[in-house]
Amino acid sequence: MHTCNNFRSIRRGIPFLFFITLAGKGYAQLGPASLNGPGIAVSADYLPSSHYIRPEDSVKTASTTSQRRYNFGAGFNIFNHLDTATRKVNSLSVRMAASYTQLENKDYEDQIFPKELLNATIAFQYYHTMRNRWAMMGIAGVSLGTDLEDINGQDIFVQGGVLFIKTKNPHFSYGFGAVLTNTFGTPMVLPGFYIGWNSGNKFRVDIQFPEKASVSTALNKYTDLALALRMTGATYDLSHFKNNKRLMGSMQMTTGLENTWHLGKHLDAVVAGGVMLINSATFSEKKLSEMFKEKPQYRLGTNYYLSTGLRWNFIPRK
Repeated sequence: MHTCNNFRSIRRGIPFLFFITLAGKGYAQLGPASLNGPGIAVSADYLPSSHYIRPEDSVKTASTTSQRRYNFGAGFNIFNHLDTATRKVNSLSVRMAASYTQLENKDYEDQIFPKELLNATIAFQYYHTMRNRWAMMGIAGVSLGTDLEDINGQDIFVQGGVLFIKTKNPHFSYGFGAVLTNTFGTPMVLPGFYIGWNSGNKFRVDIQFPEKASVSTALNKYTDLALALRMTGATYDLSHFKNNKRLMGSMQMTTGLENTWHLGKHLDAVVAGGVMLINSATFSEKKLSEMFKEKPQYRLGTNYYLSTGLRWNFIPRK
C-alpha cells in the first residue's frame, strides 16, 4: 500500500498551491480549518481595525479597516481506484469553497477597499500514478470573485492545468507543469510548481510551498498544537474602480498558534490566533500587459487575528 500512502500525502496541499502560485487566484481558503481530504469545513476569521498605509509614501494614516470573514469548504471523491496488479491509482474528486468577507472602512477620504467581497470556486481534480514514483494531476475549475454590487461575466475566472509530481520518498515530493487562466482577461498559460515536505516525527515539520509552513505536535490523543506561517490570496472584479483598475488582488500572510481538538474520529474543532504580517491589495486593469507591471501596494498595518472552525472528515482518524 506504499503507492496509496504517497497518493494521500501528495493530494493534501496541491489544489490550493497550484492556483495561488501561478494564476494569482487561489481557492477560497479556510486557513487552519482547511480540509486534508474528503470532508466539509466551516470557519470564521476576525481581523480588528488596522490603519491604512498609503502606497505613495508608506505613511500610516488615521483611516482604518476591520474584516470579518466566513469560510466554507467541501471535498468529495467521485471515484478512487487502485489497480492491484500494477499498483496504479486513478482518482477523480471535486472541491468546492467559498469565502465571504465584510470590510468596515472608517475615515477614508476616498473609497479604496470595497465593503464586502465574495470568492467561490468549484474545481475537479484528476490524479493518475505513473512509473518511477511519478504521477500526473489535472485540475479544471471556475471561480467567482466579486464585490457583490454587480455580478456579471466579468466576475468569472477559469483555471485549468496539468502538474507532474515526483515522490522521492514518503516525506518529500515536488512537481511542475502549466496552468491556463483568464485572470487578466486574455487566457494565458503560466508555469506551475509544487514542493511538499514533512518530517513525520513527533514534532512534525510540514512545508507546502508557498501555502504554509508549520511545526506541530500531538499534546495527547485529543489535541494537536502547531505554530504555522500561512499565505492566502484571491482576485476580485470590482464594480467601482478608478482609472479602469477594476481587478483587485489581495494577499495576506499570518503567523500564529493553531490548536486542533479531535472531538471524535470524524470531527475536529480548530482555534487559532496570531499576527497578521501582511495584509495588502493591488489594483490593475484587466488586461495581459498589467501582469508585468509593478503595482502599488495598498496596505493595512500589522495587527492580530483570530480564527475558529469545525471540520468533518469523511475518512475517520485512526
